[in-house]
Amino acid sequence: MPRSASEYSAALLEGLNEGVIAFDRHRFAVLANGASIRLLGLAGQEVVGRGADELFVGSPELLKILEAGFRGRLYPEPRDLNLQQEEVGMRRLGATTSYLKADLKQGLVLVVQDVSALKKMEWEMFQVAKMSALGRLAASVAHEVRNPLGAVDIQLQLLEDDLRTVDTGMRNRAFRRLNIARMEMKRLDRIVHNFLRFSRTPRLDLQRISLNDVIQHVFDLVSPEARERGVQLNLDLRDGLPAVEGDDSQLGQAVLNITVNAFQAMETGGQLRARTFMDSNGNHVCLTISDTGCGIPDEEIDRIFEYYYTTRDEGTGLGLSIAQQIVYQHRGHIEVESETGKGTVFRIHMPIAGQPG
Repeated sequence: MPRSASEYSAALLEGLNEGVIAFDRHRFAVLANGASIRLLGLAGQEVVGRGADELFVGSPELLKILEAGFRGRLYPEPRDLNLQQEEVGMRRLGATTSYLKADLKQGLVLVVQDVSALKKMEWEMFQVAKMSALGRLAASVAHEVRNPLGAVDIQLQLLEDDLRTVDTGMRNRAFRRLNIARMEMKRLDRIVHNFLRFSRTPRLDLQRISLNDVIQHVFDLVSPEARERGVQLNLDLRDGLPAVEGDDSQLGQAVLNITVNAFQAMETGGQLRARTFMDSNGNHVCLTISDTGCGIPDEEIDRIFEYYYTTRDEGTGLGLSIAQQIVYQHRGHIEVESETGKGTVFRIHMPIAGQPG
């Protein structure tokens, strides 16, 4: 039996990935599809017949968008908002409004879509562009600094030779000061070396390798230090995972840097867990490294991959930058979640050998 136009419209609405809620002119919901209930965390609630203020009492950003829509200031382009949900955590949504029966302005339609993956991709592209720009800057600075550093070192050597002719007391005092100057010269040279390392992408020796073998090797390497620090190492490696195409030395360096960062976050001991598994779409092998350390404050988490950004006096601010750079060079991506006082989780996604990134 042929379906009516209203049945087709209802089926079409339910088939959308975007959430749609229609409000009448009194701001009560008259229609809501399944996607809107899922995206806005309204599962188990009666939506139709309730007012916007009641539905979104916990989301002032969304209420502000609706208020502007009802007042006639439409948002033809989606406005981003963050929505905290117990089931999925923080979700990034794009929301826009339009009039229902535009000529008469009898109501408002709210359309929302999940843009979390898109925003994450934009952030990763921004990180890659920023790293590339910093790498070019590093090369320029390093070459400009290295020549005068060499000239200063030569002059210090000549000065040391000249001082051998003066009396012993003055010579010893001068030699101590020369040693301090040379130590600082070496420190500057290491900084220049690190600048050059970032500006020169290392050549990867790509082979079909097991991500399980990489993490197992790193944990074997750090197990003595873990015992000294009172850190318990736990491995949960899925058997039978497909190979990834990578440089085991470079990937090992990335995992080691994340592990060292976790050790530093657990000053009084704790647990460090590594887990491997396949992602939901079956195209990536995933590795999570989680610790029970001090965690990363929300205001700092977006900066942890920046060059030379560190919150520790003994830190260089390079370890996580290097790890991110290595993962990106392997066509993978890395993400981090953290809660202050509870710990941090790093997730590395690597494409299966022969698959696009």
